[in-house]
Amino acid sequence: MNNSITLEIILNKHAGNGQSIKNWKKAKDYLEDEKVDYNVHLTDKKFGARKIATKLANSLTDNKKILVLGGDGTLNQVLNGVKNSKNPEAPIAYLPAGSGNDFSRGIKIKNLDTIDALQQIIKMDKPLKIDIGKASSKDSVNYFLNNIGIGFDARTVFYTNNSKRKSFFNRLNIGSLAYVSSLLRVLKNQKGFSIVVKDSNNNDIEFNNAYIVTATNHPYFGGGIAIDPKASPFDQKLDLVVVNKISGLTFVRLFRKLLTNGSHLDDENVWLLQENTFTLKNNQKQYGQMDGEELGNKNFDLKFEVSSHHFWIPIKKEA
Repeated sequence: MNNSITLEIILNKHAGNGQSIKNWKKAKDYLEDEKVDYNVHLTDKKFGARKIATKLANSLTDNKKILVLGGDGTLNQVLNGVKNSKNPEAPIAYLPAGSGNDFSRGIKIKNLDTIDALQQIIKMDKPLKIDIGKASSKDSVNYFLNNIGIGFDARTVFYTNNSKRKSFFNRLNIGSLAYVSSLLRVLKNQKGFSIVVKDSNNNDIEFNNAYIVTATNHPYFGGGIAIDPKASPFDQKLDLVVVNKISGLTFVRLFRKLLTNGSHLDDENVWLLQENTFTLKNNQKQYGQMDGEELGNKNFDLKFEVSSHHFWIPIKKEA
């Protein structure tokens, strides 16, 4: 065991409705048994994960590793905190403990035991490069691990995050059902809207009745729903999925495909783009979400680019 390192642990004790605390107790016992040095940094409203990550990255030394214990939202904050630090390439370690855990599902570590993962993270001497997304607007630059959604998906996130059912489903360890429950509620409220997509060849593609618009780095959103089975965090591309507004039995059939086998991508009402850069603009206010965190209800004008970051995560890169 490599005991020469110090783990700087960013812990969101509220993630996963208590799952992070359970995972942390296991990790803490292991670290103390193995005499591994660590410091714990708890997130709260004043010292959010982004602020903590920036501070840690600014003073990071070779014998330290930043480790996140929380959900997708916590990891997103840490990533953006590091990217805005004096050391923007500082690698990040991760132990998933959220309600959705789409990032860990997308890179195939969701079922990895906490202690096994921790052992491997400590032993790693070379971090792994993983694709991430970069979204730039006139006012800001944000990085994302999973996806940015506008419209149906984002409204569902809004309802999920503000739903009492989320805690109930999390306690039963079926957090994805909170998303599905909210999704059904959104069906009657979300209307089609217009967007313009510009691909890497500067071609404008117009949609007058978009319903689901998701720029994604890997297959999943909403706690395990495979919005884009073709996406990969290792292909140096971002995917954009646009689903047009449809109704009746046509929608029911498409929705069933989305929730089951991923064959919705072959439907004439679904459009897929796979490139390393594209832009997206809408002129009608819509809900937005980034890695499960709300972006508000507004107009979006975003340039998407594939980027990358190094992680202390024990997975094998896909061939």
